[in-house]
Amino acid sequence: MTEGMLAAVAGVAAVVITIMQWMFAVRSGRRQRDVEMTAWGSAVIETMAAIETACHPISADANYTRRQVELLGERASALLDQGRLFFPNVRAERSKRNDEGTRIKLLDQVLRACYVARYLAAGGSQNGEILRRQVWQARRGFVSLLQKEMSRSLRAVKVSSAGDHIPTNPEDWPMTTRNLNLPSYMKGTEPADERA
Repeated sequence: MTEGMLAAVAGVAAVVITIMQWMFAVRSGRRQRDVEMTAWGSAVIETMAAIETACHPISADANYTRRQVELLGERASALLDQGRLFFPNVRAERSKRNDEGTRIKLLDQVLRACYVARYLAAGGSQNGEILRRQVWQARRGFVSLLQKEMSRSLRAVKVSSAGDHIPTNPEDWPMTTRNLNLPSYMKGTEPADERA
């Protein structure tokens, strides 16, 4: 081979390597964004679940103070703005220059939970059960919309993997087919804190 041919081959190899490095960097950047978006989404889900419980606790011992609910609202507000880093506002084609645009539906669900927390913190709790259902519905909507946004990153799931309806009362479930071996101190019928 001549020196010119060797230089051409080396140049082509360098271009190929550069393109491959660029492709790996792009793929790595997408993965990093997915990791960050998943962490953000998980924090939103946890906060919305806590606000849901604060609306109408099942246990009488789980009552939240107004301050605790206000902190949940503060957290939801911060998560809403953090979400704008992933999902900027949508601007209308004929929007004015100072128009910030409109939130996407995904972030509307977070805002709903934030508003409920602020409402509760201000003393409004006419019907906590209805508010709890509202936040639950917003959380379900959030998860569904986030899954759509992250669809390319999610695992493909076959229809055959779909679960069954699970009754809300565990006593209605079928009897287990496998024995559970508990330590001897847990085999009593009374809770551990009452035995002491």
